[in-house]
Amino acid sequence: MKKYFTECGVAVLGGDHRQVIVAEAMLAQAAWVRTLGLTDLPRLPRLSPATDLKAALTGAAVVILPISGANDRGLVKTSDPTVSVKIDAEFFALMEPHALLVTGILPSNLKQMATVRGVRVLEYGEDDAIAIPNAIPTAEGAIQLMMEKTSFTVDGSTCLVLGFGRVAQALAGRLFALGAEVTVVARNSQQLAAAKGLGYQALPLKILAEGLAEVDVVFNSIPAPILSAALLKRMTPGTLIIDLASAPGGVDFEAAEHHGITAILALGLPGKVAPRTAGQILATKLPGLIKQELADIFEEGFQR
Repeated sequence: MKKYFTECGVAVLGGDHRQVIVAEAMLAQAAWVRTLGLTDLPRLPRLSPATDLKAALTGAAVVILPISGANDRGLVKTSDPTVSVKIDAEFFALMEPHALLVTGILPSNLKQMATVRGVRVLEYGEDDAIAIPNAIPTAEGAIQLMMEKTSFTVDGSTCLVLGFGRVAQALAGRLFALGAEVTVVARNSQQLAAAKGLGYQALPLKILAEGLAEVDVVFNSIPAPILSAALLKRMTPGTLIIDLASAPGGVDFEAAEHHGITAILALGLPGKVAPRTAGQILATKLPGLIKQELADIFEEGFQR
């Protein structure tokens, strides 16, 4: 299988500086790497920008999209504003048969389209090897936003953290270390117990309304419509909400504006505040995940 990977071509499409670092890392694994929609590429042997989507995908056994994948219209973020990358039927028609599409997350309709076209999809966004270290720049970026958007220090502030997954855990610990009074809101009783054990206040999600009145900053990590208009009405005007959940977030942004609450949908923070670190996380972990997936494909094909 290793020999097979070294004979593969890889296409790296869209993204920011993190994808540049990934493209460089793939040179150690693949025969060649072509990019599309990326700027500031280093001049390296076997690494080259493609002129168009067809040129990028031709001969590529592995196609790597950004961790953000594509939006509901299939559009992929690119750092080159002159280039558009769209995942649709035409895209899959240009891919090599049985190629592997690698991304953090892909909408279900596009995954279904990939299956019909015989394209295997590797989604790594929830893989602990990447998600856990990636939570650190997300947490640091959220605190940076808090500092930029408020007139008070983190020390002594009252912060509500909704959810207690990877990002929320990294965030709560850093806020607490900086002197904030941290309350974790979660549905899971085990998560609430863990939060209490770490010295935070804990509040069941079902009584979230009770914790919203006297709070300076709310950080949401729950990818669901949590902060509704009815709940936002209970909050003090001037409160800051930083929504870290995947789009469209967990906040009624229109209602927040109506009630004088600043609500920010803060997506892609690792690539904005720590692109080198975030890129190195991907560059370190992705090759191994891809090699394993290719090995599984090869094994399945052999068994057939």
